[in-house]
Amino acid sequence: MCVVVCFIGCAKPADLPDITVSAASPGEFTRFRAELDTRFTPEQLKDFDTATQELRLDAMNRDVATAAAREEDMVRVANGKTVHAVTLLGWQARKARFLREIAEISRMIDHDEQQAVRTAATGTPESVTRRLGSEREVLAKLQHNLADTEARLAELAKP
Repeated sequence: MCVVVCFIGCAKPADLPDITVSAASPGEFTRFRAELDTRFTPEQLKDFDTATQELRLDAMNRDVATAAAREEDMVRVANGKTVHAVTLLGWQARKARFLREIAEISRMIDHDEQQAVRTAATGTPESVTRRLGSEREVLAKLQHNLADTEARLAELAKP
């Protein structure tokens, strides 16, 4: 019997992706996350932390009003799933966010380009020209972030 106890006690701890998230409440998630800090490096936890933040942002996009309610929503989504599953969900939410932001900035660019065309004969206002430049910079950053996110999702999807 002593051998069985020793054998059970010596079992290899689960790898990070296989750990089940314990998050029946925000407090329980905080304890769970703190325990992960004792076992894994910040670099190892980076994708998971990004994912949980993106799940909070996704709740904001769905008009979940308060930070506390967004935290409740995130833990409801994460509880009982593996770290890997939560990470995938969060990074998918990140991709969706970038797609929404790209669509919004593209609408802004279209509007300002139309204004530039309407005013071209009399001289496009400098404010429109500056705004278009800024919007195009933001669009380029968003497209870069989207490409990085899609690449990371492809890596996370590999077995």
